Amino acid sequence: MRSVCRTVLAGKRPAVNPLVLHGTPGTGKSRLIAALTERLSNAPNGITLRTVSAGDLTRSPDEGLGDDELFDCDVLALEDIQHLTERRADAACELIDRRATHRRATILTARAGPAGLTHLPRRLTSRLAAGLVVQLEPLSAPSRRVILADAAATRGVRLTAEALDWLSDQATGGGVRSTLGFLQNLAQVAKTFPGPLTRTDVEQTLVGTGQPTSAPGDVSQIVKGVASAFGVSEKDILSTSRLRGVLKPRQIAMYLARELTGLSLPRIGVAFGGRDHTTVLHACRKVEEDMASDLGLAKRVSDLRVGLG
Repeated sequence: MRSVCRTVLAGKRPAVNPLVLHGTPGTGKSRLIAALTERLSNAPNGITLRTVSAGDLTRSPDEGLGDDELFDCDVLALEDIQHLTERRADAACELIDRRATHRRATILTARAGPAGLTHLPRRLTSRLAAGLVVQLEPLSAPSRRVILADAAATRGVRLTAEALDWLSDQATGGGVRSTLGFLQNLAQVAKTFPGPLTRTDVEQTLVGTGQPTSAPGDVSQIVKGVASAFGVSEKDILSTSRLRGVLKPRQIAMYLARELTGLSLPRIGVAFGGRDHTTVLHACRKVEEDMASDLGLAKRVSDLRVGLG
């Protein structure tokens, strides 16, 4: 992203084009786009940058993209390309090709890399793969803590070290979006406390506002237990891999999360890397069907339920 910024400011051809950033929700894709926008908006030489959601493009009635600014701006950020429809693929290909021909930087974001965007035609995913494809990993606990500490200070929420540690552990899938939302609620009551909010203060406040506070940690323990039992990594379970050796443990982890945490399907989906609730429902039904015909699997799942419960 720094390289894109430097080359655009210098009026040079981008070293890579397009740049594709992919990762689960909360890994920082939009934040990187926002940082680039802020940097270029302060440039003295009138750099033009457009940020557009792929979902907005799909709602256009025209076959073409219908907006010359998308072709001519110095930098185009097209976010969430997984929402592109196949009907719009040709227009997207034209957009990428035309911008590359005119040496204009194009950045695209998605939840998965080109190989994982199986619903899009090859003619589009091959153009994405021809650029620089970067996977953004979920944030580590220390990184989440730094971001939350900064956000808390900005919002005037004073937290003890224990409260901050606990709050950072509530982040699902390595992202911090849901936890930043917690800070919004805490900011409403923080001024009424004489000192920093303790962990107990934080938990009680969030429970009072209807926010679930313990389940995300429970999900992480379920993922850890299932990963260990099936010989895969926690990262694999939260990834987009469709390999059977990963898919089955992921489905079992979702099933156990539903059984043991009491979370809603959408909430479980968020905990598993931002997946849709229908994916969670399918996983639960599939595990139930498999256990009915495979007594060995049923016993493994039962043992895991006892151990995790």
